[in-house]
Amino acid sequence: MIGIVTHTKVVSHLITARRIMEAFNASRKGKMKVRLYDFEEPSIPERDILYVGTVYGASLSYLSRFLPEKRVVMYGTCEGFPIIDAEGVEKKISQQITIVPVSGFVKMCLETVGLATVDPVYHGIDMTQTVTDRDFSAWIRKQMKGPIVLCVSGNTERKGLDRFIIACKLAFEKFSVEAPWFILHSGEGYVKIPNMIQDLDVRNLWYTNSFGMYSEEKMNSLYDLCSILVQPSFCEGFGLPMIEAQRFNKPTVAVNAQPYNEIVEDGKTGRLIPVKGVERLKYLDRFMFPLHTYSVNDLADAIVDLLTNTEKMKGEMSSNIAVAKRQFELSNYCKLLDFF
Repeated sequence: MIGIVTHTKVVSHLITARRIMEAFNASRKGKMKVRLYDFEEPSIPERDILYVGTVYGASLSYLSRFLPEKRVVMYGTCEGFPIIDAEGVEKKISQQITIVPVSGFVKMCLETVGLATVDPVYHGIDMTQTVTDRDFSAWIRKQMKGPIVLCVSGNTERKGLDRFIIACKLAFEKFSVEAPWFILHSGEGYVKIPNMIQDLDVRNLWYTNSFGMYSEEKMNSLYDLCSILVQPSFCEGFGLPMIEAQRFNKPTVAVNAQPYNEIVEDGKTGRLIPVKGVERLKYLDRFMFPLHTYSVNDLADAIVDLLTNTEKMKGEMSSNIAVAKRQFELSNYCKLLDFF
């Protein structure tokens, strides 16, 4: 029996925990009992605990509740270097558990601050789940006649949404006929998106203001209809939208840094733009984010390049993605069973 524990109010962690449980159940064909718990559940009887969450001081301290009686594996992410006392309590707790990072980038961040990890286990999704919301798809196509550029992102300082909006304006101006449309699936936060769109007079940009509110079928519609996905963020622990787009054989534009270049191969499954510098951002006294900055002109040029080379994108690149995405199948999560 395995107890999967996570912060169920954090949507991304809950989705991951549910996918892991689905993969475990499929691998053992119902012979293994797996239960999902919120991290505040007072009683978690299973001896084997898989914690799904962000690796930082407070989450490591939380896991002490299971020690030393239980065997604990942490499937962890982080977007930068956790700020912890390398000789303190968190370090000692980390030595009593197994930390499995979600990417090579996360592994590098954790090991840099003195936390031991094993090799990464990449996220996985059911690549065959391509059911769309037909009515939603039809509504979008009625509004948007040209190619669609999609961005799926939360709205925090490290996400680079201001650069995406500027790139949309620059890319739009490159087209005299069949101008592209841009969909920004995000919500309120650091960038005042409606104000910026209005101030810059950005054309053909739809801001959904519905981040985290769409069903999987609606999200599938967005990925199915888009020509390319843009990942404008400066740092990520993994970047699930990139493999969700690959489910539909769609390429991604991102910066040439980890973890993006662990998922996207430049010229083969997308476009990676040069890193211009790395800036540090201290976040809530919990992390030091390495922000991989880039030129907004490079971002716009990569978007235009993919949109204007449609034959290569729809042919060779699509075929490359169909092969590359196999490394992100749902069954990936079964590798976590090896640590129990």
